[in-house]
Amino acid sequence: MEYFMDVELNVNELSIQMANKLLEYGALNVQVIQTQDKSKIAKRLVICTAQANPIAKKMAIELKEFFKPMIQSLHTDGMIKGEWIVIDYKDIIVHIFTKQARLKYNLEKLWKDSKSTTILEPNQLTIDSLCE
Repeated sequence: MEYFMDVELNVNELSIQMANKLLEYGALNVQVIQTQDKSKIAKRLVICTAQANPIAKKMAIELKEFFKPMIQSLHTDGMIKGEWIVIDYKDIIVHIFTKQARLKYNLEKLWKDSKSTTILEPNQLTIDSLCE
């Protein structure tokens, strides 16, 4: 199975598109964290908050469906409870939390030394601003 379906898309573009889609689906406090210098697991984390478990599940399903023609997820976890859903796209890992789970696990603190960008509305983030 090929990881990238469209070789024109790169990690920066995909992480921005994923953040924008999550905002369109109602996500709050979306962050893109650059982890490539500190982790061999992924180059980007996209973290967001959903207002409730069913909304988190719906966001995950819609995100995977939207990006399916471009990139295949390697693994998805957390769909049963919906408190913390992880979608692994190899170089990009998406974390969809409920508010309580996000406060409890506080991934941002773990990656506090990495460059992070918070996106509050769709299309606010560009490749140039992410790479600054």
